[in-house]
Amino acid sequence: MPRAKEFDEAEVLDQALELFRARGFKHTSFADLVDELGVSRQSLYDTYGDKQALYHAALKRYLTGGIDNIRHKLDAAAPVRQMLAALFSGMIDGQCANGSPGCLMVNSMVELSPHDADIRALAQEHARAIEGLFASRLSAAQRKGDLAKSKDPVALARFLYHTMLGLAVASRALGDKTGLRETARLALQVLG
Repeated sequence: MPRAKEFDEAEVLDQALELFRARGFKHTSFADLVDELGVSRQSLYDTYGDKQALYHAALKRYLTGGIDNIRHKLDAAAPVRQMLAALFSGMIDGQCANGSPGCLMVNSMVELSPHDADIRALAQEHARAIEGLFASRLSAAQRKGDLAKSKDPVALARFLYHTMLGLAVASRALGDKTGLRETARLALQVLG
């Protein structure tokens, strides 16, 4: 008869996610995970597999939460430009907060995507999901007359996603809220 788990898998995954987010994949050893998570090496292997499998599980969990959060923010009844300004502003505030390790997806894209096909696939899946949410919201704005019919929602969605990525990298690297806010304001001018 298998033994019952002695830890909450979701809680441990969230803790691992934060460790990876703060230190990156390469700078988080399996020994660090064992020490910080308070779970035995064997239990981690039995539940998640190796460090790479644990990282992938944590990243997938992070992506699900992040996509749900963006979906919720895009559902705001505000005009599209105002809603996107609030989305970018919240992102800048969160990622420029003292001690913020930034966005795990963006960190993964920079650190691992060029060398890890699975991470690259997750990055592409993330891009499709977020761009799809943006395109849907922009199309709805067009139907309401809140965005000019001449604008291409798919091209705009891609541009806004790339803007998000750039803001995430710059916020982690530079932390200049004023400059990031100016960039976001200028980017939103493409909406008209």
